[in-house]
Amino acid sequence: MALRPVLARLRRYPVSLVMTGAIVVLVVGARLSHAEPDFPHHPPVACIALVATVLAAAVAERTLGSIRTAVVAVAVPTIAMLATQLAVSVGSALGEAHAEEVHGQPLLAPSVVAVALFAAASAGMPTQARWRVRAVLWTVTLTLLLFAGHGSDVTRALGALLGTAAGALVAHRASRPVSRDRLTARTVVVATLVALGGGTLVTLVVPDPDGVLSPFADAMTDQAVVLTGVLLLVAAWLVHHGRRAGILVAAVVLVVLTAVLADVFLIEPLTDSSVQWQGLGLDALEWQVTLLGAWLVPASVLLAILTLRGRLVRAPFRAASGHAALVSMLRGSDAGSLGHMGTWHGNAVWSHPDGLGAVAYRVRGDVALTVSDPVCGAADRAAVISAFAVHCEENGWTPAFTSVHDPVRAILVPEGWTALPVGVEAVLDVTTFDLRGKRRQDLRTASNRADREGVRDEWTSFEQLDLARRAEVEAICTRWAADRRLPEMGFTLGGFRELDDPDVRLALAIDAEERVVAVTSWLPVYSCGTLTGYTLDVMRRGEDGMPGVVEFLIARTALRSREAGLTTLSLSGTPLAAHDPASRAVLDRGSRLLARVLEPAYGFRSLQRFKEKFGARHEPLWLVVPTPLHVPRVARALAGAYLPGLRPRHLWELRRAHRAAAGTRG
Repeated sequence: MALRPVLARLRRYPVSLVMTGAIVVLVVGARLSHAEPDFPHHPPVACIALVATVLAAAVAERTLGSIRTAVVAVAVPTIAMLATQLAVSVGSALGEAHAEEVHGQPLLAPSVVAVALFAAASAGMPTQARWRVRAVLWTVTLTLLLFAGHGSDVTRALGALLGTAAGALVAHRASRPVSRDRLTARTVVVATLVALGGGTLVTLVVPDPDGVLSPFADAMTDQAVVLTGVLLLVAAWLVHHGRRAGILVAAVVLVVLTAVLADVFLIEPLTDSSVQWQGLGLDALEWQVTLLGAWLVPASVLLAILTLRGRLVRAPFRAASGHAALVSMLRGSDAGSLGHMGTWHGNAVWSHPDGLGAVAYRVRGDVALTVSDPVCGAADRAAVISAFAVHCEENGWTPAFTSVHDPVRAILVPEGWTALPVGVEAVLDVTTFDLRGKRRQDLRTASNRADREGVRDEWTSFEQLDLARRAEVEAICTRWAADRRLPEMGFTLGGFRELDDPDVRLALAIDAEERVVAVTSWLPVYSCGTLTGYTLDVMRRGEDGMPGVVEFLIARTALRSREAGLTTLSLSGTPLAAHDPASRAVLDRGSRLLARVLEPAYGFRSLQRFKEKFGARHEPLWLVVPTPLHVPRVARALAGAYLPGLRPRHLWELRRAHRAAAGTRG
């Protein structure tokens, strides 16, 4: 019975099953070392090629369907092989040296089928995945073609080209123009450095390399070839991350490489008079062009890098920029309930070139963390998100859309991005809010007690407070922060500093002796130019505040908002709150575990239970990153943004807090 689901799934993908069986027969019936003609002396490489072929068949069958996959797997490699055979035959007849060398070599290999299938399948992939797959395919195929230069390398390159064309014919989504599908200077330079570095190393692995750039290895010892290849790959990694050191390493290596190749293939032959003019026959012309290219290629790459160096270095992050424009956009567009947080100190603002919207963000390391949703209209959201992602790529940053709502996730996930649950926002519909019913018993109790004790609420702003009131508010906020065992969190969690904003409203609890005993702050929420509600930010209770005083302030604010004709009141997001408390998914379980670890210091779970008293609906908050591989880097950036003052000693304080909490429960 347990095998039936497996067999049913296998029947859904017959091409993958047949190809797997064929490869098994090939491996059993022949020596594995000959399975990949390009690498007869490297069985591990042949094994990788065979595994890649099976994987490509599985991916293509899921993306394109069984029939299209079978057609592509047979037709594209066959056409590519016939075209290569024709070109080799014509070249050999004309006396072309490379064609004569390739003549008689195997032209078809399992990797040709794998490349053709991956290229075709990429057409049906989301934008992000399509972009990455094609970049890798073309970098690998062109590197092998230029450095190895075997017959199967030519067939493989043609297979990639024809596979891409075949995919575009059968998957029409790839033919749509997408702004994300564009080459940047950084992408081109990184791919070029990877090709040069990887190709240099390939010449040590493949037998008898005969590509037009294979003379690289002839001018150096094996140790020098390895050092050159590794340094170029390191430079590519550094340039990809916008590091100035990458340009320096690449420039030094390319200068040395150009000098060595020019000396070996140009200066020494001319000095020794070993170069004799033989006219402009095909052999002589090809030989001269090859030797010129051996040193002109690294020289050209060096010149391009020096010319583009200003676009390759990561731009410095400037925190204070564009806040006034952002405030204006917030009032005229739809930025969601957390949009006003983008105006806080430490954030920068990027504006769309066509004025469609803006994104508030903060850079930590090489990660650009957005402050919730983009500030724009719903119709322009996709365009603004795409343009901001390109802006980040041009500056060497990894975009991470932080604490965004479902509409942003719905745009990015179909394009291949990865969404992670990071919290839940509690949103209250104030049009139907009242204090009746069993679920609101705690709120009625708090309100009645406030009336008995002479506690009243005051709706005001920080600039309207006199100096004495400001001092009381500051004392409550700073005392609360001082009581924390870990540093006060920031980024999307405000503190006393964020109260001093003319657009932020304060709800203060004033006792019978005219003292401030509790503070809440409320950020404005606009939709298409209209104030629709507020979002709770700061929530502090003084030492003399009665139990339930904060609930009293929130309930009174909800009633006041209803009377003013507003529609919603957000109680803000609760970090690490699981979208589905009963979920057994790995990410939800991880969020619950981290929430338990931080509970003694920050009380996220207690905060979630507190918000449940108001009967608000829960809206999930997401972190959306380009790929799962970016998650660790983004997690470090988020930790630095929320807890910039975190030190190793604070971990000891957290351990003490856990012990104290365990002692209290005991």
